[in-house]
Amino acid sequence: MLGSFNLTKQIDLKRLIFLLAFFSMVVSLGNSLYATFKVQKSLLINDTLESNRVYAAKLAEITELFLQSVITQLQFSAQQIGTNFSSASLRQNELYRLHRQTSSFNSVVVVDSTGKVLSSEPSTLNVKGFVVKEGQGAMPLTTQEVYISKPFISPAGNLIISVSYPITASDGGYLGFIAASIYLQGDNILNRLLGEHHYNDGSYLYVVDQNRQLIYHVDSSQVGNTIASNAVIEHVMSGYSGVMALRNSENREVLSGYASVPVSGWGIVAQRSTDATLSQLNSTLLNVVKSTLPITVIMLMLILLLGSKIAKPLWQLAVGVKAMDRYAKSDVQAINAWYFEAEHLKQAIVSGTELVGKTIQEYDLDRQKDPLTQLLNRRGMLAKIEHCKDSGVPFSMIALDIDHFKRINDHFGHDVGDHVIRSIAELMLIGAREEDIICRTGGEEFSIFLPDVNLNQAYSIAERLRLQVHHHTFMPVEQVNISLGVAHWPSSASELSQVIKQADKALYKAKHTGRNKTEVDDIDGFSRTPKAS
Repeated sequence: MLGSFNLTKQIDLKRLIFLLAFFSMVVSLGNSLYATFKVQKSLLINDTLESNRVYAAKLAEITELFLQSVITQLQFSAQQIGTNFSSASLRQNELYRLHRQTSSFNSVVVVDSTGKVLSSEPSTLNVKGFVVKEGQGAMPLTTQEVYISKPFISPAGNLIISVSYPITASDGGYLGFIAASIYLQGDNILNRLLGEHHYNDGSYLYVVDQNRQLIYHVDSSQVGNTIASNAVIEHVMSGYSGVMALRNSENREVLSGYASVPVSGWGIVAQRSTDATLSQLNSTLLNVVKSTLPITVIMLMLILLLGSKIAKPLWQLAVGVKAMDRYAKSDVQAINAWYFEAEHLKQAIVSGTELVGKTIQEYDLDRQKDPLTQLLNRRGMLAKIEHCKDSGVPFSMIALDIDHFKRINDHFGHDVGDHVIRSIAELMLIGAREEDIICRTGGEEFSIFLPDVNLNQAYSIAERLRLQVHHHTFMPVEQVNISLGVAHWPSSASELSQVIKQADKALYKAKHTGRNKTEVDDIDGFSRTPKAS
């Protein structure tokens, strides 16, 4: 045990510096990598969320413009057909023109006010004469206004959404409606618009209608399904746009950006899995380690060289100090100097402890003084009177307090209050003996300890001081009064703390029976002299 202890003391400072530097660099590198990971992770997540939000908002805006364009085209055709609604050739020609001039929708039909399909395009649709009686296809007959349907199965068996516009006669009478159908799983501008998601990073897009039913998804087999519970869908269905990190229906963490399409009430969500977003982070950290490793090795070699230069003079100093010392008697000897240089420098420190002790004593005396009056504070007071008690010398104690001191501070300011405190301290010092102990124990509270003074004498001294203060002019306050309480040891109590309490008790009595007076703890044999005015 002893051998191993002595062995550790032979570890020189050069090796300690190297070990400390090595440990510090490892910890710093690890901390830097961790901080880099946290910062990069946060940046990647925030950038992905914001990119998805911007993209969803952009597509929502474009989709809004697309639907508005479809409505405008249908409005024009409805006005043309309304001029001669009974003309089958007019209806068919207008539908043919409308269908051929744009790929915004897959098919278009004209329905009369009874729900009967009068015309359709393309002609291969084979729905002419079909009567729409209920469901989403019949809703335009009920609303008789612009209507964007929810997904439904058309008479031709296709999953579609329909955008319809009412047809009215010149006198305003309702004739029916023209409806453009967009196949949710077909080839049209909307599907191409939503399908051309320009990110190749694992992100994807989906669109839901007012009933949370998918009307577009990167996986076409998902179209038509209803999303039962999804916080993003709840937000976007409420008309909000924003970002959210959550677990999707497949229990995968995803980063979503979303925006609503006001004209249709749809919600567009662009999202990417968190794993895909963070996949590049590990390779980034590995590259950081590879790039910092050479400089780390160079720094360690440099530290080892500098450590040798630093340790050499310190070792020489330690040997020299050891030769100088002859009387090492200090608590420093108890220190476990566990390496070579520290063990020898410890011996040099021993010779300086005496000077340090004297300095500490001086500082301790300063700590026992009140900085405002230079009187002893409570710490110094307790030390002095404890010495009196230990020596067996009886003493009297006077506790005094400035009457209505708060009023002085409130009316004249704290600078004047400090001046009053200093002035009263000077009055106490003028009439004190060399062995008397005068202390400032609180804000406006003082204590005087009078060795070898009995209670009657202490009472007279207290009254004389009270009158001195009463007749002294304190500018700009002019008159200031004090209240005093007197006790005696060992007459009042055997314990020091009780004597202080008895003096405070007498002071309390003076304060509450009129102030500007001296009260004495009730003790047999005390003879109160008449109070001077």
